[in-house]
Amino acid sequence: MSQSSQSQESAELHAAKYDPESQSSQHGGQDDNSLMRVVTEYTEYAVSHADSHNIEENNREVEEQENQEKQQDIEQMDKLGPIKTGFWSKRKTQERKSFLVQYAIIIVILWAFILSAFSIYWGSMYGRQNRFVNLKVLVAIEQGADVNNSDYPLSQAILETIQLPELETLLGWEPHNFTSDDEIVDKVYKQKYWAAIYVSSNDVSRQLVEAIENGSDLNTSSLVRCYYETGRDLNGQNQFVKPSLADFGVAFSQIVQQKVYPKLLSNLTPDQFAKLQNTSILTNTPTVEYIDGKKVTNTVVLAPLQVGLIYIIIITFFQVTWFQKLNQNVASHLKPKSYIGYRMVQSQVTFLLVSLGYSCLNAAFQIPMNKSWKGGFGVLWMFSYLAMAAVGGANENLSLICFAVFPPMMGFWLLFFVVSNISATFAPIEVCPEFYRFTYAFPIKNAYELMKMQLFDTYRGQLGRNIGVLIAWIVLNNILFPFCLYFFSWSMKRNMMKAKAGKN
Repeated sequence: MSQSSQSQESAELHAAKYDPESQSSQHGGQDDNSLMRVVTEYTEYAVSHADSHNIEENNREVEEQENQEKQQDIEQMDKLGPIKTGFWSKRKTQERKSFLVQYAIIIVILWAFILSAFSIYWGSMYGRQNRFVNLKVLVAIEQGADVNNSDYPLSQAILETIQLPELETLLGWEPHNFTSDDEIVDKVYKQKYWAAIYVSSNDVSRQLVEAIENGSDLNTSSLVRCYYETGRDLNGQNQFVKPSLADFGVAFSQIVQQKVYPKLLSNLTPDQFAKLQNTSILTNTPTVEYIDGKKVTNTVVLAPLQVGLIYIIIITFFQVTWFQKLNQNVASHLKPKSYIGYRMVQSQVTFLLVSLGYSCLNAAFQIPMNKSWKGGFGVLWMFSYLAMAAVGGANENLSLICFAVFPPMMGFWLLFFVVSNISATFAPIEVCPEFYRFTYAFPIKNAYELMKMQLFDTYRGQLGRNIGVLIAWIVLNNILFPFCLYFFSWSMKRNMMKAKAGKN
């Protein structure tokens, strides 16, 4: 009975040995070339933790040899005793020279990084005051009005105001004939202008003159209006546009009081002037009525719109190191192609879940999310995911390359990526040099625009472009990821083989 069983097992083993399918299933991993195999052998965790069992079996010999050499060095040092001197000792001249050379090299590298990376941010602000005129403001006046035409005193005052030397270069004033309130507001909403200063109708000057001559009351506070939208760009409006509009209002009121009113009053008869004293129009001179179409009253929105976007870059950078050990464990059980697929899917799932936490944070602080779309929480979640996936994929790819080439470059990359993304994002690109137009193609700028649409219901004309840019980054990062992973693994194997050869 036992001999029959052994004969049967021997026959099965013999059949399996010469069965092509069995051989393929048992030795399929051997068909992968060495470049593919290193992907699962030389992972980030295995390399960073120097775990020889997770890299190669024969690295044990290198470790044993190193231990023997260390033991010999320790025994020799015990016999001779450690030699320690002062830093400026003559015995340490060579060591001191070596230290100073290496120290100087590091300082030069830091200088080079500061001058190259940090100058991107400094450069975005250089000469900014000379580019305020790029922020266009619509100035709508009465038809037929001119700076020299006194038949339209209010429009004439508006034109005189924008031509004042102290105001002329604050913004890009563009005079046009008045059409209608709705059309003017629509142009600002569609972001053709940063603001609009306009008369309320084509006969406001006539209304003012008749009211003064007839001694009748008139609501002078709404004859001239100024429309803008803070939600379009919170920093840009508060820093550049709104202060200049306020300066315009002050200068306009002064011109009305010092030029327009005295001229109109000088043409009145004594009876007309006496009748005028019984009205409020004599003391309530025309002023500018300011209208904010997209008010920002909840200051907590600054968190997701500014620092929150920077945190998105940082958290996606550090998630790479958090998953090193987990990825190493998975790599030991998967074929190379399966491992690459796992890493690509795992990254996207991670970004999706982390962005959910980011959205919950915004909801916890009661940031309104339903101004633009119903189900605003879900929309914000998807926008956050697109942003995280776009910057996170780039961080993961560059981390692999930097770690393989020169690990300290990882910190340089993070700072460079943050600086290049935010330099022309939190201020209007119009006030930055033309070089910074590249920001339109960067992920944080497009995520910033999407967030403003979500939180302030701003113009959605660029919605497709903003989403498209983020998706393009995600696709490109996933295409490049296998090559970056191959390069990392190949480079690590080559370095370790060189180290092993040097030991021998």
